[in-house]
Amino acid sequence: METHIVIVNGTEYSLYKNYQDHEKLRLKFNTMTRNFWGFDFENYYQSTFWDDTCCIYTLFSDGEIVAHTTLTLFKTQLHSKEMLLAQLGTVMTAEKHQRKGLARFLMEYIQGEWADKVDGMFLFANDTVTEFYPKFGFVPVEEFQASLNGVFANTGQIIQQLNLDRSSDLELFENYVEQSIPTAALNTNNKGLAFFYTYAYPEFGYKQAIYFLEQLKTIAVAEMEENTLNIVQLYQLESCPIENVISALAHTPVTNVRFGFTPLGLNTPFERYKDEDLTLFVSENLAAVFKQQQLMIPLLSHT
Repeated sequence: METHIVIVNGTEYSLYKNYQDHEKLRLKFNTMTRNFWGFDFENYYQSTFWDDTCCIYTLFSDGEIVAHTTLTLFKTQLHSKEMLLAQLGTVMTAEKHQRKGLARFLMEYIQGEWADKVDGMFLFANDTVTEFYPKFGFVPVEEFQASLNGVFANTGQIIQQLNLDRSSDLELFENYVEQSIPTAALNTNNKGLAFFYTYAYPEFGYKQAIYFLEQLKTIAVAEMEENTLNIVQLYQLESCPIENVISALAHTPVTNVRFGFTPLGLNTPFERYKDEDLTLFVSENLAAVFKQQQLMIPLLSHT
């Protein structure tokens, strides 16, 4: 945990960084997050999968939270170049402290601290704040979702639905998450976030959607919706044709497949993708990549 006294527009605040092990402060953070976003980070903390890739920055005044931003780190590759990217999220300011420059202060502070450490930043903004982030060099870009149309029949392969409350299944899944080869063109695989969505917060829907395809050395996070198969993420120890994965998962006939990431090595149509009222903003040095390629931030990498 780090603490600093800072001055924002003539007012003194306490800046706390990475204080999640401090129970009293963490509970204050959870309360504010729950009030703003409808969930909190307590289960994530108790799961032990909150690691040092999730960095929290919070301004306090008189012992209460007035503003917050979370930074999440991702190791990835683009054009065969290893990169470290940062995502900003959980941005919030207490109502009576809005319009005091606190969100701006945190944005500038975080950018200053990480400018020489990361290769780019991105974030998702709702339609009420799309004019805010360009002030800090962020550019709106479109995302594109890959899909496949056709008839996919089950091949009779044995698949096992994992129960992460069972220690052996949890260990198996953790091994695949850690050891997986890249499966996405923008491979923002983050172990902590993977377990956030699949283990710590089952209400997000993915805890019951984890399947082990032993013969294909693949674990798929996938859901069926009528005749559509939604493959949210793949973790693989060895590469195999995506069609084999689809057929293994197709307990009922599948006529459409949608991907929650941009699958590698698959020549497939792309459609413009927008998650409700959210727009993807990227730092200027990443804008060209998203404009030249049809990419999608993997769904399990959203904050």
